[in-house]
Amino acid sequence: MKNYLKFTAMLLAAAIISGCSKIPDYTVSGDLSDDTEQEQSSESSGKSDAYTTSDYIVVKQNFLSKLNAEGGVFEDAYELVDGDFDGKSYLRFKEKGKLTHIVNANTTQFYRIIIAARSENGAAIKLYIKKRAEGEFYIPPASENSENSFEYYAVDSVYLSGGSNVMDFEVEKGDADIDYILVENSDAVDPFCYKTGTSAVNPSASLETVGVVKYLTEIYGTGVLTAANVSFGTNAEIEAVYKATGRYPAIRTSELAAAVLDDEESMNKVQKDTELALEWGKNNGIVSYKWHWYSPNTRRSVDLGAFDTHEALDVTNLEDVALMTSDELITMVENNFLSPYTVTLLNDIDKIALVLELFSKEKIPVIFEPVPSGDSGLYWWGNNAEDYQKLYRLIFDRLCRYHKLSNLIWVWNGGSTSYYPGADYCDIIGQSIFENSDSSFAGRFSVLSDSFLTRKPIAATSRDVLPNADFMKRDNALWLWSAVESGKYIIKENGMLSSEYNSLSSLNTSYNSTLFITRDELPDLSTYAVGVY
Repeated sequence: MKNYLKFTAMLLAAAIISGCSKIPDYTVSGDLSDDTEQEQSSESSGKSDAYTTSDYIVVKQNFLSKLNAEGGVFEDAYELVDGDFDGKSYLRFKEKGKLTHIVNANTTQFYRIIIAARSENGAAIKLYIKKRAEGEFYIPPASENSENSFEYYAVDSVYLSGGSNVMDFEVEKGDADIDYILVENSDAVDPFCYKTGTSAVNPSASLETVGVVKYLTEIYGTGVLTAANVSFGTNAEIEAVYKATGRYPAIRTSELAAAVLDDEESMNKVQKDTELALEWGKNNGIVSYKWHWYSPNTRRSVDLGAFDTHEALDVTNLEDVALMTSDELITMVENNFLSPYTVTLLNDIDKIALVLELFSKEKIPVIFEPVPSGDSGLYWWGNNAEDYQKLYRLIFDRLCRYHKLSNLIWVWNGGSTSYYPGADYCDIIGQSIFENSDSSFAGRFSVLSDSFLTRKPIAATSRDVLPNADFMKRDNALWLWSAVESGKYIIKENGMLSSEYNSLSSLNTSYNSTLFITRDELPDLSTYAVGVY
């Protein structure tokens, strides 16, 4: 049998993290209906009825257990007798196949769950502990020249109780072979991950922008900002949460997708949304915008294949092109030095600049998350890693260096290092988590913290279910913020609060927890940077 104790040093190299993404609902949920309109009290200045996080017992002890896959209960799999990894048989699972095993943990502590697995074409295997989703194993396609393509893949910092723990491994995507499972003792997320820089990447960052970045990095690891994604052109989600909890989230996040459209309806909605966002910023709330880019052609779609980025970005001096005026761009196209598709990209970025400039004039910083989840395989801007990086940097250069928007704080949303545009192009790393679980997802948080050359704060910019404050504190997985997605994830069509994904109890616990920061608890961000220079 091969020595399976060597896997620890291989974990980060073997792990492939890809943010789980969901295409958000950009439709307007409508104004709150009459039955939701009621007298509102002013925001509280303190949390007199705050929920404190629970204490969890951790008894550290060395532990290692090996569980052969064929010893568990499995569905949609068949046994292959002549295994070539540890000399025993292994299981081949079809998509949606499931393996259930029980590990008898000696003590209550954190553990690392490892699988010895492989896949011909790539696979994603979701891990459940006692029926709660806790993480995912991403298995890359097997190498053609590899004699033995089994490798180790891990989900770290998983809290298990002493005694029997039921583990389910479900193949969410692709086909996968699983040879065996290793469970060993581990730790909560390393506190060192919260040691990040405090400077803004924006080359022309205003004092107000520097102040917000400074604040975000200072609270990182000690508190979690509340956040809400809103239905475009409304505050429906925010108002529903306020009526339920008595508190507003610290961050209001909306969507800039419609800002590139030229029809009157879209322009009116953009105007309405920016008015709401400006008011939010003037009331000391943090303004945030995502940009799911409708393709810059007649299709105006976000779908994969809607636009060919390669021809538009196949430019040797793209950094210089990003700084050209409209007349210069036209001249370049007329002389066949530039593709007209490149200009269509820049024209759309210029439309986004017009919206963001409204906030710059009011000295309101904006947390900006363009072309998110490029590595998800869902969107046209993620066709390949190289072109994605070029596109992200083009947006950055056009907005920061050409339009000189001094108020932007940059979020790159993704998990694959090959799609990462670089430390000089983002302040925060974002994640989209749609797992129908209130887990802290400490394993993903930990790997992301260690996957990039320069440490950045990590935020869950979209979630279907709010994380449990107890779990976050227990696992030391303190995402900078966790924002529930808009629409059905938080409200019904009539604007009333929905309990399909998030219960009234969980909302109240989060918004009134001493761990979570609401809008009334924010300092005066307009003056926070005083003394920085």
